[in-house]
Amino acid sequence: MSPTLIASLPGASLAFFTALVAVGWFVPRVRRFALRIHAVQEGGGSHGKGVRMHVGAVPNIGGIAILGGFLLAVLVGSLVAPALIDPYRVQLLAIGLGAALMALVGFIDDMWEVPPAMRLASQFVAAGILVVNGVSIGFVTNYFGPSTYLFVPELVSVLGTLLWVVGFTNAFNFIDGLDGLSSGIAAISSMSLLAVALQFPERGAAVLLLAALAGSALGFLRHNFSPAKIIMGDSGAYLLGYVLAAVSVLGALKVTAAVAVVAPILVLALPVVNITQVTVRRLRRGSSPAEASNDHIHDLLRARSGSKRGTVILLWIATLALGLVGMMLSNTPPVLTLLTLLVTVVMIGGVSLLRLAEVRRERQGVLP
Repeated sequence: MSPTLIASLPGASLAFFTALVAVGWFVPRVRRFALRIHAVQEGGGSHGKGVRMHVGAVPNIGGIAILGGFLLAVLVGSLVAPALIDPYRVQLLAIGLGAALMALVGFIDDMWEVPPAMRLASQFVAAGILVVNGVSIGFVTNYFGPSTYLFVPELVSVLGTLLWVVGFTNAFNFIDGLDGLSSGIAAISSMSLLAVALQFPERGAAVLLLAALAGSALGFLRHNFSPAKIIMGDSGAYLLGYVLAAVSVLGALKVTAAVAVVAPILVLALPVVNITQVTVRRLRRGSSPAEASNDHIHDLLRARSGSKRGTVILLWIATLALGLVGMMLSNTPPVLTLLTLLVTVVMIGGVSLLRLAEVRRERQGVLP
């Protein structure tokens, strides 16, 4: 770990805990607001050709709480460690603006349903905000030749970045199908990418963003683990997917160190594999890939196992395993790898157990 990033750990730690606490504080208030404006999703109701898997009428605009906690954490972290993000202030603002746009579009879609073409157009606008502000795939590591880098032509860079950001934003939205699944995957992926980013002195902005995102996802999981009190909806899924996609290429910004592209691809592989197999299945049967159906990886596993909670935990383990491989391929020090795994498991387990304890007290009549 570089001395520069060791100095950044206080700011990143503060961003993590600020997000964790802030999202936890925002969620009950957003939940009450959602109930007041009837922003709820009926469990068991039809969704395209599928059926929603949660139980009861659950508020579905939790992404607003995630956005508030995430932006607050980034602001606090940048104030504590301004030197860390000085070279990337424009890029940070671009990611924050794009994230807010994605959350807004998702909120409107959760409330009134935005046509697929308009959703896609807004996603390309958000991805374009990144590209015009320098967040793009400029070069990749050359694993097979004498040169350290393979520089990407500008047109390929722009198109590749747009397709990656838009594609992964939708891929992450597709994986949001069971209580706690997407918030847990976001937390695990963020922690794994954070360990990778800590190795490079020029990744300070990525460290800050990933710490804030991990804290936000964990803060939301505290209320989202099965049975969920609130779900993130498109506002949260678009936000998390967009930020993860953006941060995965942020390290390529005008630096001299190589970008280990394989690591983020592996860490973020589960949503990508899911959307790929869903698209193939739907095209084979002559359906639109955008039309909802219960044919996701989590649906197939749930149908076999009969357990929603067991399916979520299994996919969390798969994401953690992919994160482990990604960290190993990026030469993350063994101590940092093991520490990341330990902290991730403890934090995920801790917030999940808090939710289960709360459910138990509710059933015993201790809580209103």
